[in-house]
Amino acid sequence: MKSSSHKIRPAARLIKTIGQDLIKDVYAAIVELVKNSYDADSSDSTVRFFHDADKKRLLIRVEDHGHGMSFDTVVNKWLVPATDDKLQRKRSDKGRILQGRKGIGRFAAAILGERILLETTHEGITTSLILDMEDLDNVEYLDQLELDVSIEDTGKDNGTIIEIEKDEVSSGHIREIWTSKQLHKLFVELRSLISPEEVYKAASEQGYEINHDSFDIKLIFEQFPVEEYSSREIDIRPFPVLDLYDYKISGTIDESGKANLRFENQNIPGLPPEELTLKITLDAENSLRYPGEVYIDLRVYDRDPDSIENIIKRGLKDPDTGEYVGKLEARRILDEYYGVGVYREQFRIRPYGEQSFDWLDLDKKRVQNPSYKIGHNQIIGFVYVRSEEESGLTEKSARDGLMENKAYFGLLTVISRTINEMEVRRVKYRQKALKGGRNRSLDDEINLLFDFDSARKKISHELDEIGIPRKQRDTVDSIVDQVLESEKQKKSHVAKKIRDTIAIYQGQATLGKITHVLLHEGRKHIKYISETVPRVIKWAKQLSTHVDSELEKKLEDRSGKVVSHSKGLSYLFKKIEPLARTRRSPKRKFDLNSIIENTLGIFSSEMQALSISREIHFDMTTASVTANEMDLITVFSNLIENSVYWLSHARDGIRKIDISIYKENSQLIVEYKDNGPGFQGDNLSLMFEPGYSMKPDGTGLGLALAGEAMSRIGGRIEAKHSEHGAMFEILFEDNK
Repeated sequence: MKSSSHKIRPAARLIKTIGQDLIKDVYAAIVELVKNSYDADSSDSTVRFFHDADKKRLLIRVEDHGHGMSFDTVVNKWLVPATDDKLQRKRSDKGRILQGRKGIGRFAAAILGERILLETTHEGITTSLILDMEDLDNVEYLDQLELDVSIEDTGKDNGTIIEIEKDEVSSGHIREIWTSKQLHKLFVELRSLISPEEVYKAASEQGYEINHDSFDIKLIFEQFPVEEYSSREIDIRPFPVLDLYDYKISGTIDESGKANLRFENQNIPGLPPEELTLKITLDAENSLRYPGEVYIDLRVYDRDPDSIENIIKRGLKDPDTGEYVGKLEARRILDEYYGVGVYREQFRIRPYGEQSFDWLDLDKKRVQNPSYKIGHNQIIGFVYVRSEEESGLTEKSARDGLMENKAYFGLLTVISRTINEMEVRRVKYRQKALKGGRNRSLDDEINLLFDFDSARKKISHELDEIGIPRKQRDTVDSIVDQVLESEKQKKSHVAKKIRDTIAIYQGQATLGKITHVLLHEGRKHIKYISETVPRVIKWAKQLSTHVDSELEKKLEDRSGKVVSHSKGLSYLFKKIEPLARTRRSPKRKFDLNSIIENTLGIFSSEMQALSISREIHFDMTTASVTANEMDLITVFSNLIENSVYWLSHARDGIRKIDISIYKENSQLIVEYKDNGPGFQGDNLSLMFEPGYSMKPDGTGLGLALAGEAMSRIGGRIEAKHSEHGAMFEILFEDNK
């Protein structure tokens, strides 16, 4: 047996294999070259397409203004496939996290053409070479290929140009290999390559620092045969719809699975974010591991017509004209911007975030429960992970994703759990906001109980079926009408009793809604009385044994205050007494101003604590209405309770409730306004639907009760558009 030592010699075709077989596509190749510009500490990278029609050549040039490379770096690092230079350095001279750590990205350019020109300048010295793929076909091993590397003192600024040349390409051929659709995809790839600055800022506010450095990308086409791109310069700007979301959940998940998240709902103006903390557990059976510290920012856009309209109103404008876009254009824009990307520091890891890659199986899950689950085309997401060493998330050499190891499946788990937290809150809001339908009014439901038209139609249909002659039909119809009308008359008192009972319950429901106000106000009086009366008794005993003028003054003062608090308690009970009645009193005339003043008085303590001012304006001497007192208090207490809630969320400025009472034609009108966040969208007609609520923990009863009460009074209440908060118009018929 003989043995001898030998060397592994890479074949010359290795370079072509990297570019044409290993790298996924032409987009990945250009992205790799742009990443190299970033690694070189350049402030920008320009991708230039140029077609030389005379020589039938396509040139793709990627140029930057980074630190460039010296002759030694070109020969001993750039020309060494799979060099570990960046893996060892980890950071650039300016502290950027290095992106190209596999050492093969530059050779991906082989997929774009036959020749690669490198021209790089460092400290005024320019090094250049041409790597011709056809030369590789003439040698067997890489070390047999001899390259001419030139060096020249040019005095140029630092920077690098990599130009790829493709031969024998006519205009028609270019239109085949670079269609409008493919060029648009390149634009999308470059646009989503770097995550937006606003996401970094939000992450920083939540305690997750992302290495961020300004980096601009430009796409230029010169003498290009694709009409839409024939002569264009495009500054790559990311995600114009980013801040126009309906819902957003963001936050950090640490290396032990503890999540500190923040949920935001922009459908409710002025609503503060909901902070939530939870522990995300992993599947112990499959020994999954946490993917290190992760930051997640997920933004969801509903696609129903009302939601599209709201997204436009939040600021979706044409970048050229500055005008608001229409609904069709808004849908087109939303169709271009979706997907959940994974970012390592500043750069996206392909293919996560691409529209064609639903790696979280969102659409598959949505099929099972479409009203609950979020679809792939509804979400723009950013998931930030740390380095491979910290996270265990390793990129594949082919630049087509992450290795599907235990850390990867751990990442899937934490993202899915975060999405679920958003879905729970989103569906809860949509149910309250009656997205997709509305209910009949309570009065309509009662009327249906005593509506015999359906019975009349059914009897008529049955008579037709058995062929009763017309003369006999008329007799039968007359008898049926008499019977049904008689039955309707008999049942009318039942309908009235039901309405009165419901009105009583609604008054008591209103009382229940403001219990917290009553308890706070009542406790204040009771606390003073209960603490002071024993002292008054004690002082009275002392004065019975000896005269003390100072003690006598204290006794007189405190006794007076006890009487004052007792009157306050009595006044409070008097104000709420109509809502607590178990029998419904008949309608009578009331002074509207007194009703409103008394109802405002119920909330006086809360309004004072929140510095909410109020004004009532009259343009008449008296304003009387004929109504049930319970109904009037129900209307105004629910409006005021709503205002107090939303004004408490106003971040700054003056908080104010403004009420105007005036007469117009035959109607008495109350215009009720506050300067809170106001209404969102065009759902004003839904405001009085039972169950509709914009409050996170609201019951959807308040305005529904107000609407029902106005129906009983014989008037109506409407929500109105206003640029400055919420506005309601309450109309009473003429009360002469």
